[in-house]
Amino acid sequence: MAAGYQATVLQLVRRVMAGQCSPDRVHAIRTHCRRLQALLELCGDEKRAVVMAHSVRRLSKLRALHVFQQYLRKIEAPAADVAALDLRIVAKQQHLTRTQAYRKIEQAVWKHALPTLTHLNRSLRDRLEVLRHVHGEHLKCLIATALKKSRRKHLHALRLALKTIRYQTEWLPGRRGPKRMLMKRIKQVQALLGRYEELADFRQWGTELDLTMQARIRKDWKRARKRARSVPAELTWLVGALASGHLWIGMDQKRTLLGLEGVRTL
Repeated sequence: MAAGYQATVLQLVRRVMAGQCSPDRVHAIRTHCRRLQALLELCGDEKRAVVMAHSVRRLSKLRALHVFQQYLRKIEAPAADVAALDLRIVAKQQHLTRTQAYRKIEQAVWKHALPTLTHLNRSLRDRLEVLRHVHGEHLKCLIATALKKSRRKHLHALRLALKTIRYQTEWLPGRRGPKRMLMKRIKQVQALLGRYEELADFRQWGTELDLTMQARIRKDWKRARKRARSVPAELTWLVGALASGHLWIGMDQKRTLLGLEGVRTL
């Protein structure tokens, strides 16, 4: 599966370098790189995980601008506003081409996307026990901080932690139905936090671009902020699931973790 993600990213990057850039391709490159990053972190291959994370960040601004473009079209913004943003997107794409960002992503994914044999030979059981406790404690700290002072940076940190947990859960064995529902629930929470993060950017960029839709953007931003601030208080179920081992158990009746060979056969 990891090799499949690697091949997909390489194919997408090469298409973009050939001039076939689209919002969907940029989003797919980032998503698959994040999945590979989650696997590397799961295996304890931190150096390679950092390389994948850097590849994701190279395209973060372009992805955000694409989402802003979709938002302006959805709210039927004036043509002049959309055109102003289109120029900014073109400038960003030209910058990525000029700095060979896609070539660097291609090289990173080719060389570093898969865990090394040394890390693959580690005990998955021990690694998961450590990780679920680390994630649980980190999540508790983030929730406590966000409840005390729900600033944008605190909610963003919480969102990133949830994203890591979800992507790592994707790689692990488990009953398909419950696992799918659990990941869907995490994704819904992520979406609330992500929408607030997006609109906070939109509000700033709208001012920079002198858009006429500032009032609408501010209204949507306030609504998204209210919803995002309600998230931390509703995440105790996830902390409990991590503490109990419910998230990352194997599929056998004894509720023990599968070994690495078991993961390879899925």
